[in-house]
Amino acid sequence: MLELHTLGAGGPYTQNDVQALARLLTGLSYDLKKGFTYRHPMAEPGPHVLLGRTLGGGKPKLGHIHTTLNMLAAQPATAMHLAQKMAVHFVSDTPDEGLTSAMRDAYLSSDGDLAAMTRAMLDHPAAWAAPRRNVQPPLDFIGSALRALGLVSQHVPTADAKQMVRLFFAPLELMGQPPGAPPGTDGWPEADEDWITPQRRAVRLGWAMTVPFQLRRTLPDPQDFKRAALGASLPSRY
Repeated sequence: MLELHTLGAGGPYTQNDVQALARLLTGLSYDLKKGFTYRHPMAEPGPHVLLGRTLGGGKPKLGHIHTTLNMLAAQPATAMHLAQKMAVHFVSDTPDEGLTSAMRDAYLSSDGDLAAMTRAMLDHPAAWAAPRRNVQPPLDFIGSALRALGLVSQHVPTADAKQMVRLFFAPLELMGQPPGAPPGTDGWPEADEDWITPQRRAVRLGWAMTVPFQLRRTLPDPQDFKRAALGASLPSRY
C-alpha cells in the first residue's frame, strides 16, 4: 500500500511505518457470503505511530482504518506519485516536471480530487507537446479503436464467450496483456518497449485489419475515423 498505491517507492516512510500500517489494517477480512467484514477481536490494539502520527488506540474499529487511508491519501508524496503514474500512462514515459508538478498541486489543493488532477494534466501545454510517442497498452489500444470507430455495446458479442475469446481475449494475450494477469503486484508495465515488439505490433495490425469489420459491417469513412482518433494532430495529407 505504501510503495505501490500511496507514497511510492523511495517515499518518506521506514520499515517501522510498514509494520505500523500492517497492524492498523488487522481486523480486515472477507466472508464468502457477506463479502467485506471487519473483525474487532482480530485487530491489533493500538495506538500505532505511522509517519509520525499516532493512530488507533482504544477499542479497534473500522474508523481507524478510514482515518489511516485518508491520512495517506493527503500526503504530498502520494500526490506526486499519482501525478507521475498518470502522466506516464497518458502522456510520456518521461513526463515534463512542470506537468507533474501542476497535477500534484491540483490534487493537493482539491483535497485529492482526481478529476481536478486530470483537468490539470489536460490543460497543461506539455501534455500536447510534440512528438507524441506514448504507446497505449493493448487494452487501451482496443478500447480507443472501438470508440473511434463508433462501435457501441450492441456491437460487442458479450454473451458469446467463444467470440469474446477469439476477438478480444486471445489477441490481448498475444499483444502482451492477458486480462487479469499482470506480471507482478505493481501491475502492467508502462515503458513503450514493453508493448511494441515485432510480434506484438504484428498482432495489433492484424487485429485492426480484421476484427472491426467482424463487429460491424459498415465502418466509418477513413477521414472521419482519423478525426475521431487523432483530432487535428495528423497532417491532412494522411
